[in-house]
This record gives sequence, C-alpha cells and structure tokens, in this order.
Amino acid sequence: MFKPKFLMFAAFCILSLFAFSCESSISSQTGDSEIKQVTVQETGEAVKKENVQFIDVRTPEEYAGGHAPKAANHPLDKIETELAKLDKNKPVYVICQTGRRSQKAAETLQKAGFREIYNVKGGTSEWISAGLPTEK
Repeated sequence: MFKPKFLMFAAFCILSLFAFSCESSISSQTGDSEIKQVTVQETGEAVKKENVQFIDVRTPEEYAGGHAPKAANHPLDKIETELAKLDKNKPVYVICQTGRRSQKAAETLQKAGFREIYNVKGGTSEWISAGLPTEK
C-alpha cells in the first residue's frame, strides 16, 4: 500500500493542478488592448457616461425578454458583421446571460482592434440578482 506521506503529496499535486487549471483570469491581454472583468455595479455606473458603448450579445429573443437599459443588442453569432456599428476608440462594455458569450465577443473585439473592453462578470443573471433595472 501507499505510505501516508505519498498520499498527501499526491493529493496536494492533484489539488494544485485543479486550482491552476480552473483559475479564471482577471483580464486577458493581446497587443495593445486588455479585456477587463468588471462587476454589474461597476458597469451600471460606467454606462451612465456619454462616451461608453454597452452591448448585449445574447440572442434577440433573450434580449427581448429583458435587458439592461442602454444595452444595444449585437448577438454573438453576428458580432463580426456588427463591428462597423461600434467605435474602436470608445470604451465598450459587453454583457450576455452569464459572462461566457460576452467574453468570446470581447475577444473578437480585441482582435478587431478595440482598445478598451470590459466583460461584465455574471452577465444579465447577476445584473438582475443585484436588483439593477431592466427593460423590455
């Protein structure tokens, strides 16, 4: 049988592997731009400003069911054809339902040369849970 010290070492190694493989990055950077992860509260304050873009990358059906005020619908599956409607030089906040699709959209924006990109952690689910306003 295995000795207790070996079992502890093996358990430590396995847990370490999981910890590093599951760790989410606070931001991802390529070239000159960085995708920053922000809370729904930070986003709610930021999008009150005039020079900020706020996009919801969920499907039109999801968007119609309720979305954050000022969020324009640019579905993830059409984001590349929607790029011309956005200003690369203005900050852009990206939201979806949980934060996964918005991260993908943010990476697309990053590759397209957008400079200031924010992914909304927790997405619309977190927005609603936080009691922030929505509209249909």
